[in-house]
Amino acid sequence: MKVIDKRTERNNDWHIGDVICYWNKPAEKHYGLICEIKLPTDSGFGVIDLENKTESLVSFTFPLIDDLQHLVRSEYRYVEKVNAKLVIE
Repeated sequence: MKVIDKRTERNNDWHIGDVICYWNKPAEKHYGLICEIKLPTDSGFGVIDLENKTESLVSFTFPLIDDLQHLVRSEYRYVEKVNAKLVIE
């Protein structure tokens, strides 16, 4: 008998509103929310630190979401999307 996994592959594309978890040591996990930042002089994509232990609310800002994803993956050993999403009504 052969077992076939028919579940769809997990989509690793990042979108505005996605929550990510990133860490180097399991005891020091960080959670962030992917956001779009629109300022009169600049715009781009960033990660809002949900723990807000830093002075800056937005940890990273890049013009393209792919560049943001590349930076986070190069800075942290483990990066994964969390099965959560912020919904504002």
